Amino acid sequence: MSTERIPYLLGYHEIAQLFRVARDAPLLWRKRSLLGDPDLIVSGSPYWLLPTVLALTNSGYRQIEPQALDDYKAGIPGGYVASGMDQLPILIGIQEVSWVFNKTPTAISQWRNRGTLPSPNLALSGSPLWTLESILADASQRNRPMSGEAIARIRAGERAQPRRRRRADSQADESETAPAVQTFTCDENSAAADFLENVLRAGYNVEIRPFS
Repeated sequence: MSTERIPYLLGYHEIAQLFRVARDAPLLWRKRSLLGDPDLIVSGSPYWLLPTVLALTNSGYRQIEPQALDDYKAGIPGGYVASGMDQLPILIGIQEVSWVFNKTPTAISQWRNRGTLPSPNLALSGSPLWTLESILADASQRNRPMSGEAIARIRAGERAQPRRRRRADSQADESETAPAVQTFTCDENSAAADFLENVLRAGYNVEIRPFS
């Protein structure tokens, strides 16, 4: 199996854990352009490099606890910080593996469940990821036929893309509105703190002004 090192990458779940926020908060951040486009898409799922995620703290209103960062890094033994896509190994998920073997994603999932695929090099947000080389090396040992054309496409950067959202989902997104402006007195510190926490968890920026 390939011994390629794995970079520090994060999906929505890992970002939420890093910032100690609700699981759906990073998805809302992305919808509101607070979280930029993913650095990498594999099997239709978005992933971000660690430096991209850490840059979210630059605004000053989101912070990462050092322990949370240590816990995340501990989950990727031997991981490294990649600052660009050229520093990443070729990573693939179940959909791209299905291309390699000209099988359905369901068939590949069954192979995995039976233990006839190598262990994932990384698992993010519940999705397994492998380096292309680890899949090819295992397939060679098992004498599995592979699609050279699919392998070439993957090496060229092609990946399965996310499914388009249904129209109803798009309409629901358009109907979302930001929380209304609220005013709090000096005696309402607790209520103000609760409001601020909820708004930040939902992915909005907050501007605080003195009332006059």
